[in-house]
Amino acid sequence: MRYEDPIYGVVEFNSLEEEIIRNPGMERLKKVHQNGADYLVNPDIDTSRFEHSLGVAILCKRFGCDEDEVVAALVHDISHTAFSHLVDQLYKRKDQAFHEDHHGRFIEEYGLDELVEEHGYDPEYIFNEDNFTVLERDVPDLCADRLDYMLRDLYKYGFIGKKEINEILRGLTVEDGIIVAKNKESARKVMDMFMQLNREIFFNKMNEAAAMLLKEVLEGAIERNVIREEDLFSHDERVLEKIREDEKLCRKLDRITPEIEVIIGAEDDRYEAMRKHRLVDPPVKGTDKRLTELDEEARKRLEKFKEEIPLKQGYVIRIASSKSQKEYRK
Repeated sequence: MRYEDPIYGVVEFNSLEEEIIRNPGMERLKKVHQNGADYLVNPDIDTSRFEHSLGVAILCKRFGCDEDEVVAALVHDISHTAFSHLVDQLYKRKDQAFHEDHHGRFIEEYGLDELVEEHGYDPEYIFNEDNFTVLERDVPDLCADRLDYMLRDLYKYGFIGKKEINEILRGLTVEDGIIVAKNKESARKVMDMFMQLNREIFFNKMNEAAAMLLKEVLEGAIERNVIREEDLFSHDERVLEKIREDEKLCRKLDRITPEIEVIIGAEDDRYEAMRKHRLVDPPVKGTDKRLTELDEEARKRLEKFKEEIPLKQGYVIRIASSKSQKEYRK
């Protein structure tokens, strides 16, 4: 199977990988936006969980992983809910891992356990991310999952191009089973790009406002029995269709547009964003040390970023109207 990725180009997937890619469980991810509600205020930000999942698998291939790790990469997000991590805010999951609680259920429901077993793999092993250190690592390490969403998001927002993406990837390699930078310069580039990702995209005030407003709509939909928790495991379009059947919720939903006005740190901070730093401190090849252990200036910049970008941020959000700017209220 030949697949053309928007940032990595054309790649070949083998027959098992193709069967997984064409599985209905993976097809569902085409309608789940990776960046939650961002597309409601910026329609160009349309990356799907499907695109990201294949991107992670492509990186695993690029870093020389065996087929079992590539397969694990393909399905690592199989259980993601509609609007991705927005549902973590809905359920106040600071670990942002609500979907992971349902991973095994989705593997079984879509027959992926039986599929890999037919190809000689142990489902319990292959669908446990802890067994694959290129695919997934705790912060501040690099991993294929973290690397793909950083590159993909910065590319979609226009901060980097394909030439820069290739340069970054050429500066990385695998040592002792984990992704490391080949030198301090490459490590600095990656660390800086993750800081840019957090500042410009994850903590962008319009994106955070869209998430907070849609979270409020989803809360109302659940309270009014317009949707159930299980509906969140369908996809974005289906959840929105149900919400639009309720006139009050539809009016609130229709206010989430690029025209919203967001004020930071206003008097009563009517909304509070739920944040999580996604920063990396890459190990450097041949040193057995992280960048900040080798580069004092890099250590200071990382600490300064954490101090300047708080994990709690209050907002007042106003909705554009023909007459005035009105505060968005329940």
